[in-house]
Amino acid sequence: MFDNRSYRFLQVKIISTLLFFFLYLHPVTSQTPDSAARFQCNGYIEVMQTVLFDSIKKNWSTEDLVNNRLNFKWYATNNLTAAMEMRNRIIYGDMITNNPLVASTYASDNGFLNMTANIIQGNSFILNTNIDRLWLAWEENKIRITLGRQRINWGQCFVWNPNDLFNVYSFFDFDYVERPGSDAVRIQYYNTATNTSEFAIKMNNQNEVTAAGYYKFNTHGYDIQFLGGVLNSKDYMIGTGWSGSISSVAFRGELSYFQPMKTFTDTSGQFMMSIGADHTFGNRMMIQGEFLYSNKSLNQAPDFLSYYNAPLTVQNLAIVNYNFFAQFSYPVTPLLNATFAGMFFLGIRGYYIGPSVSYSLTNNLDVSFYLQSFSGKFQNQPTQNINLAFLRIKMNF
Repeated sequence: MFDNRSYRFLQVKIISTLLFFFLYLHPVTSQTPDSAARFQCNGYIEVMQTVLFDSIKKNWSTEDLVNNRLNFKWYATNNLTAAMEMRNRIIYGDMITNNPLVASTYASDNGFLNMTANIIQGNSFILNTNIDRLWLAWEENKIRITLGRQRINWGQCFVWNPNDLFNVYSFFDFDYVERPGSDAVRIQYYNTATNTSEFAIKMNNQNEVTAAGYYKFNTHGYDIQFLGGVLNSKDYMIGTGWSGSISSVAFRGELSYFQPMKTFTDTSGQFMMSIGADHTFGNRMMIQGEFLYSNKSLNQAPDFLSYYNAPLTVQNLAIVNYNFFAQFSYPVTPLLNATFAGMFFLGIRGYYIGPSVSYSLTNNLDVSFYLQSFSGKFQNQPTQNINLAFLRIKMNF
């Protein structure tokens, strides 16, 4: 059934779509005759089967996903660019039937504008649509100003990003490669070819403001960054990060400190540090490792699924104080790639194991298999084991 929230979302989506195509079709003074070259449209469609079980011999819960992504970009003039990206998903299966609260997680939108909704919802299925990019950018000389829902990525590491104030993401959400966006204003100034200054401000659905400044420069072969600001109207934040190499090994890291605004003079702040390295061999085999420390963590979560599905913010990246990650990937053939990832969570005797394989059937069609296995002890309970397996077929266009 349609509700008022769905109708409001549909109005935003329809108006945005019509406005976008109107701008594309309407003549612009500085637009070249070859307007089609200024308009880009691409995306993909995928089908993914998911199963959840604690033991392979016991009952399985299943979920099926049909996902269509559409990306539109319009280069209106030499200075003005507009973009809209959306994903439309049909989700059905036992995981929805057995847990009515799942539907609300798909409909949630943390942005200032509500651009996510379950258009149709039943006992066993959801038709969900979401606009995760809708921005207008103006660029001239060394300045770029972007307004709207956009991706702001200040992270340097691969798995955990304490510097990523605006669009932190979960490593486990492998299927969402685009990552979430923020309703924000972003001003970028390119001081030189290697030095960049930025300021960004966003507001979420709780009317909380995140605002920060950022400066990056290069010295001795390293990109160094400093940032500071306010997170969700609650915490002051300062941080730094780097990326470079030691011989043939890539080396990167991030440090962040968060201090509650209400208790500015005490020691209740949160310190986070991530350090990572990786190396690619001549046969394209790659190994990488990463470490995350946080003096505050989510080790009071009742189980892995609570951590897996927790509302993600930069301050709850750590499941325990000391988190370790390692990954190995190797192209077995030009068409077949294999990856094995693992994590160790010190303090709960927990671990994560994540093997995957991907095979390219054609230039724009591939099939992939992923396994995510978790184990650990939570709040003096017996050891818990959770396993998720995914089979995906994806076609790009």
